[in-house]
Amino acid sequence: MWLLFLAMICIYEGNFGRNFGPIIDLRAIFELRCGCFSFLEKIQKLYPGEKFFFWVRNEIAALVAEKYPAARINETPSQPALFLYAGSILFEPIPIEGRDEKFTAMGRTIGFRLNRRTGRTVLPDLNSLPAREIAAEAVFYPWDIVRLNYRELQRELNLLRKRRSVFVKKGGKIYPGAQVVTEKGPVFIDQGAEVRPGSVVEGPCYIGPGTIVDGAFVRPGCSFGPQCRIGGEVEECVFQGYANKHHAGFLGHSFVGEWVNLGALTTNSDLKNNYQPVRVTIGARKFETGMVKLGCFIGDHVKTSIGTLLPTGAVLGTFANWFESGLTPKFLPSFAWGKKRRWRRKELVECAQRVMARRGVTMSPVYEQLLLQIYERSR
Repeated sequence: MWLLFLAMICIYEGNFGRNFGPIIDLRAIFELRCGCFSFLEKIQKLYPGEKFFFWVRNEIAALVAEKYPAARINETPSQPALFLYAGSILFEPIPIEGRDEKFTAMGRTIGFRLNRRTGRTVLPDLNSLPAREIAAEAVFYPWDIVRLNYRELQRELNLLRKRRSVFVKKGGKIYPGAQVVTEKGPVFIDQGAEVRPGSVVEGPCYIGPGTIVDGAFVRPGCSFGPQCRIGGEVEECVFQGYANKHHAGFLGHSFVGEWVNLGALTTNSDLKNNYQPVRVTIGARKFETGMVKLGCFIGDHVKTSIGTLLPTGAVLGTFANWFESGLTPKFLPSFAWGKKRRWRRKELVECAQRVMARRGVTMSPVYEQLLLQIYERSR
């Protein structure tokens, strides 16, 4: 008797997790936002109704399983499967079924198809597979998200807008006295989001559910996830969600994680005085980004005091707390308490619980355990 095995889709992180630094301490690469949606949401829209396997780092596996209970985590598919890199942006779906082959974009492998079991949850040797170049892009470093966000916003919003340059979902609101400018691209205001009086929002821009833009100057190319508070001046930035930048100060060409609070007048540099490409330090590694306009990368739960100054290409680790005078270090370790101290274990959990409760979110035991594991690992 023949058994029918339907092909599956497996989204994998591969060995790229260490490239992204603190912005993926508490999430998978495919959960990062670029444009209106996360990488996972982009893939799901191309494959509606399909079920997914996820191959992720072992330390985040339990949290990913908690978030996506219908998915199978770090299991080997027992049937033919299409494997897609977690940071991929596909411009059209790749057929799930077909011959064994790998898929490349600009010479980089972003997926492969196998009609046999791999026997493990790590990448097999792909050198023997025929390669096919496809219409796609991918992010392998955090600055790739900043580089692609403007273009991705334009692409996604042009698909969504249905001939409208301003799209406001149910419960969203543009107050009298606010300006929405669409000469450079559309603006999408998601469910329950608000653009309050005195704000100027220039497209392309995505404002996520429940986010409030309050007297802000939002320049083109910004993406705000759910439940953010935005003030001051922001340009070509990605806010993952649940972050506060409610006061004056400039943030440009940057990525901001969840549960971040940027004190009033917190300002970053996104251009070196000599107009040379920006270098970024992640842990002990230094990277040449090749980008002239690049700001900072802020991990989850970071706090900055009033008047904080962030240098070009700065990286602030998970739960870093900065309140010192002068310029912030180019790399601030996770759980730093100023220059020389460190968060106490009990206090950081209590602080995170209070912050999350303000947005109606309860920290799960799995999330708390992962946070503490990162804390111990970073000593």
